[in-house]
Amino acid sequence: MRRWMSRHSCKAQVVNAWLWMVMLLASTTVHAHLMVAQRGTLNLVGDGAYMVMSLPTTAFKNIDDDGDGRLSYVEGNAHRREIETQIRAGVQLAGPQGLAPLQGVIFTLSPPDDAPTAPAQQLVVLGKFTLTPISAAWQFKLDLFGSRADEQTQHVTVTRGEESQLMTFTPARRTLEVLPSGWTVFVDQLTLGAEHILTGADHVLFLLVVLAAGWRVRHMVVALTCFTAGHAVTLIACNVLGWTAPAALVEPAIAATIVGMAGFDRWCVHRAQTPPAAVRWVGVFGCALIHGLGLAQAFSDLGLNGSRKVLSLAGFNLGIELGQLAVAMAAVAAFQAMRHLSGNASIKLDNAWISYGAMALGMVWFFERLLVSA
Repeated sequence: MRRWMSRHSCKAQVVNAWLWMVMLLASTTVHAHLMVAQRGTLNLVGDGAYMVMSLPTTAFKNIDDDGDGRLSYVEGNAHRREIETQIRAGVQLAGPQGLAPLQGVIFTLSPPDDAPTAPAQQLVVLGKFTLTPISAAWQFKLDLFGSRADEQTQHVTVTRGEESQLMTFTPARRTLEVLPSGWTVFVDQLTLGAEHILTGADHVLFLLVVLAAGWRVRHMVVALTCFTAGHAVTLIACNVLGWTAPAALVEPAIAATIVGMAGFDRWCVHRAQTPPAAVRWVGVFGCALIHGLGLAQAFSDLGLNGSRKVLSLAGFNLGIELGQLAVAMAAVAAFQAMRHLSGNASIKLDNAWISYGAMALGMVWFFERLLVSA
């Protein structure tokens, strides 16, 4: 009986292996045309993690013989072993007991649909990781990023039953936890939200324009509150209610808010009029609604955790608030230093420079983004 069960188990493993290989071979051509660049999936089923990824060919070293930034079928066949070796080194799943074995690695070129034999910029990779033990905490490592600016981000959707996660890899974020705890999700999204504000020149410049218009603490607090409320409304509406707006419109509109707010300040100074504070606060709130659309897109792109949507949204939004609070504190410190060194007279001149500089840079961004989206 034991011998029969052993034979049966052995046969079952052989059949499963053949089915896996047949499935990979049959789906390779399909995935080559359906996979979006820098996208991938990792499906955890039983003791296996099944991977499908589209990777930039420029991420692989010493395989582009003609130096055209693409990979031809001739080059792919000639460097097959080197490519597989780099895949195994650059795509790894690690647990408490070390790396999970990567089996059945298959890859194929993903050329343009209108030129199926042309050299490709993307390589579709398939494989299976064996998970032992299944319930362990796993970390996914990706170290294959292309040389082009649009090849520095890789999105991988992880699924296990009804759980889902969107992992976003960059050269600064090469290792991420698979299906992490709620606290890990919250902290990770908080960090991403703060980084997005601090590295987003358009959001920072808009905040500086708003803060430069008045030096009283109450004015700054209310203005920041209006900005927070405005972008929070659209951030929640987009990611909870499903609102959408094309990036081709949102990005130029964000630049336009900078020009509009700075222009409004200069118009008021030119006419020697001080509008009611409520008018300005309403304007800040309206502009913040537009900025929220951009933040919502960034939130979705940076790694929305599907099974913990509320925690993801709360962490990302709190990170945004902490980021803009840091900008505000730095701006207030700079304004106070200028007042102490040069007196109140220089503040008006500095305010004018900030407004005119913001309008000029905002106009450059506006037309630049229009051209990119055209």
